[in-house]
Formats: sequence, structure tokens, C-alpha cells
Amino acid sequence: MKKIIIVGGGLAGGLTAIYLARRGYEVHIIEKRGNPLDNQADYIDQVSSRAIGVSMTVRGIEAVVAAGIPLQELQACGVQVSGMAFFVKGQAKVRQLPPIDKLQPLSLSRSAFQVLLNKYAHQADVTYHYHQRCVEVDLDNASILTQDASGNFVTHKGDLIIAADGARSSVRDAMQTHCRRFEFHQSFFKHGYKTLVIPDASKVGLRKDLLYFFGMDSGGEFAGRAATIPDGSISFAVCLPYTGQVSLHSKDSTAMRAFFEKYYSMVPDDVRQSLFEQFMEKPSNDLINVRSSTFHYKNKAVLIGDSAHATAPFLGQGMNMALEDAYVLDQLFEEYEGDQDEILPKFTQLRKKEADAMQDMARANYEVLSCSNPIFFMRARFARYMNQKFPDLYPPDMAEKLYFTSMAYSELRDVQQKQNVWYKIGRMN
Repeated sequence: MKKIIIVGGGLAGGLTAIYLARRGYEVHIIEKRGNPLDNQADYIDQVSSRAIGVSMTVRGIEAVVAAGIPLQELQACGVQVSGMAFFVKGQAKVRQLPPIDKLQPLSLSRSAFQVLLNKYAHQADVTYHYHQRCVEVDLDNASILTQDASGNFVTHKGDLIIAADGARSSVRDAMQTHCRRFEFHQSFFKHGYKTLVIPDASKVGLRKDLLYFFGMDSGGEFAGRAATIPDGSISFAVCLPYTGQVSLHSKDSTAMRAFFEKYYSMVPDDVRQSLFEQFMEKPSNDLINVRSSTFHYKNKAVLIGDSAHATAPFLGQGMNMALEDAYVLDQLFEEYEGDQDEILPKFTQLRKKEADAMQDMARANYEVLSCSNPIFFMRARFARYMNQKFPDLYPPDMAEKLYFTSMAYSELRDVQQKQNVWYKIGRMN
């Protein structure tokens, strides 16, 4: 039986482990954090709150359920989303998103979902090595050197390394050294973000079944998002430049208080005051974009999730694509009967194309959310109307396909480009 080492036991690593363990492989996960079944604190950044919530579309739901995890247990980790609301001048424009096949997107508690994955990974006999930090990678020997909390070094050797260790991947760093003509590009968005949390969402006055977006009337100054999660709290992501009077690092309390009064006037005064105070105290988080020319090294290692294609969350697809990576990799193991010489190059061929398309759309969506044309909503309604009247001629609504189907990202990007051709006065999505 082949031994597979997965570096990183987060969402992508956990789901991949479940898939491959169910196929009979000996799967070991190297995880620098502790066991979330014992204590979830390691999996949430208590200072920045950046890992508190994520959005799961039908693409992600299907990938999780295909691994044998019951839909009901997954849904218990989140709040079902029925639509989106865009605030312009303090007024919400709501767009309902009726389900296509009885599945609705979820606003997830990331920690609850992590616990669910670890539960099923343990049931599948996946071996976890907690509190083990990867310090060295030997790709040709499929070997990982780790260091535990006591400073002891341990070598883990297998037949395949799967990198699920995030945007700053140690395995990808090793590939840069060993892969001939390996191209890697890391860039940062001009904006970063802070996550602000209100423990009692009922005090905010926003519907829990909607995803809320802010800043479309800011002229590119900022983009914001709010979502309720099952523990009853609501998180606000506020994206701003790093410098300036109104910025992530601003010390001008008068300017920042005015900012919150202008763009968050719809929430009660005490909630707005809490958002302002948290903003002034919390550190900022970077929005990073990662592109690699290949996702594999020989027949020894493969990159999945953020290790391969990290991007900003403005399309809400980073986690969903990572989960789909796990599903696609599992399907390739079945198709090629575990032959790594066939599986790994094919994975790069299939997923590189989709990753580039997803990142292109995320950047485009970021521009729309932070600097929308005043007639954006009119154009969006026009697009839906035209597709309903002329489905064979006019491209479908991209948002509907993105949230409720597993349509390939490359096809979705084509839809976006076709809409731009049809409606030349501005981007549709």
C-alpha cells in the first residue's frame, strides 16, 4: 500500500486525505496546529479573526458530499444563503438566488467545517501528526523533515507528497529550487483587509440568509462584505488601501469614524461603534495572489489549493476550488489506477487552466465590487432578461452558474467575456 504525505491539514488537505484513505492508501497529514477535535482555538486567528467564516457554493458542497460526508452534517456547519444584498448610499438592493437543484450556498463556520473534516478523516484511519512544522522538503525522495513543539526533528517518508500548506507553501518553495524553468509569481492587491466580528448578529438588523456587500458607491475606495455564521455571530470584512487618511493603517480616528458612519449607516449606533473600535485595534491581513507554472514535480509531489493558486476572496471561490482540487485528484487516481506518472501531469493540465480563469474573474469582480458603474444593476437585470428570452443566443447569468453549478471556471470566464462583447458599455459581472 502506497504511503501519501499531505503537508497541511486544513480544508483542502483534510478533504484530500478522506478521499485517498477511502481508496485504501496509507495517508499521513503533517499539521503545525493542534487537533481541532480537542481545541478549535488554533484554527482561528483570535487576533485578526481572519479565519472565522467562508462561503461554500454548490461546487464545494458537491466535492464534500462526494467524499462520503453527509449533506445534513455539512449544512449544520453553515447558514443557507438565498441571495445577495448590495448597499448603495445606505440602501440595500437585494438579489435573490433561487436554487437550481435544491442545493443552496452556505455561509460556513470555518472551524466547524474543519472539525467535520477531521472527524471523518479520523474515521477513515488518516494518521495526523499534530504540532509538526515542516522545515525541509526532499522532493526526489518524497520526504519531509518536521520539528515538533519540543524542538525534536522527525523525518516522514512516503511515495507521494501533496502540498496543502497554503499560499506560503514550503513544498512549493522546494519546487522552485528543483523544477527546471519553474515560474512563480506572487503579487498583492492594492487593498488589504480587516475582519470585524459582532457576536450577536440579531443586533445588526441584517438578514442571516443574505451575503452583504458594501462599497459599490465608494469610487474604488473600499470593498466590504458581511456574512452570518451558525454560532449567531456576523463577520464584516473591510478592504481598504494600506495608507492614507482612510486606510488600514490610519490613525485618524475622526476620518475613520466618518467612514463607518457613511458606509455602515444601516447598522445600529452601538454596532457601528464596535466596528470602528475593532478596526482601530486589529492588525491588517494581506490579499495575496499566487500563480505557478506547474502544480507537480515529477511523480513525487503535487500542489493543491492555495499552495497552487491562492487568490483574494472577491469571487468567493478560493476554498471552493481547493475542495474541487481534492475531488479532481481523487477522480484521476481512479481513472489512472494510482499511476502517479499519469496522474500528476494530468492534474496540472486540468487545474492550471481553471486556476488562471478563476483568478482572472476574482480580480475582475474585485474591480466591480469596489468601483461599480451607477447603472451596474440595470445592466445585470438586462443580462438576465436577455438570457431568459434568447437562451440560445445570449450568454447565461454568470453569478447563477458560479453559485449553483460546477461549471468549469474557464467556461465561466468565457461567459463573462461574451457578456462584455454583447454589452459594450461596461463589464457585466
